[in-house]
Amino acid sequence: MQRWNKRNYGIAGQTGKGSRRLCLALGIALLCPGLHSGCLYKGVRVAGLEPHAKVMESNTYRVLGEAEGTSSSFHLLWIVPVTPRIDYDRAAGEAINRLRGDNLINVRTWFERQVWIIGMVEILHVKGTVIQYEK
Repeated sequence: MQRWNKRNYGIAGQTGKGSRRLCLALGIALLCPGLHSGCLYKGVRVAGLEPHAKVMESNTYRVLGEAEGTSSSFHLLWIVPVTPRIDYDRAAGEAINRLRGDNLINVRTWFERQVWIIGMVEILHVKGTVIQYEK
């Protein structure tokens, strides 16, 4: 009966083990940057101040409080849209619905852009005073 030792395995035995180690090292090398892909750039741009978000239906109203709504969009590799585009009406509607109001006055709007290794995120912020019309 022949004893198996390192000399009997030859090149074929070591190649299988070496290729597994190489694949594992390559996998870890590719996975690490993906896990640690931080934000490369973050910029905020003020868009403006408006008296109201929708057309005013009445001059008599009750103030419910301050609220903020957002709408965002993600682009894979900075050019391929993955989610719907940012929408002012959706962001304003979210702010109004937070306090179950009818409109938004003293509206402040700003954009935020975050550039990541895998893509870009654009966020529209809408903040204002939520009102409810008196009937």
